[in-house]
Amino acid sequence: MDHIILVAQQLAKEGKKPNTATIKARLPKNTPLPSIIQALKLWQSDPHKEIKLAIDTSEAATPETNNSDIDELIEHKIAQAIAPLKAQIIALNEQLNSLKEQLNSHSETPPNK
Repeated sequence: MDHIILVAQQLAKEGKKPNTATIKARLPKNTPLPSIIQALKLWQSDPHKEIKLAIDTSEAATPETNNSDIDELIEHKIAQAIAPLKAQIIALNEQLNSLKEQLNSHSETPPNK
């Protein structure tokens, strides 16, 4: 719960209004939505509440690290999503070129009279 409140505080410091979507984006995927909502309500009642977490500093991620990790993940997911589309475009271009060649070869032969 405290970790979720810390995320809300970090968003507020960045000038962003914390809401369930922006908080959820910065949390692990398995974080339950009811916990996020409850923590958000607690944060809204006292936005400046001091939260102390016992975090191993060797593994603590800075917001910049989290953002770059999220950016890399988004880029990876986008690349995965568009890869089949790129392949389809290449196949369609090849088919189009083949059809153009067929059309040109038919138009170059004189018609039978």
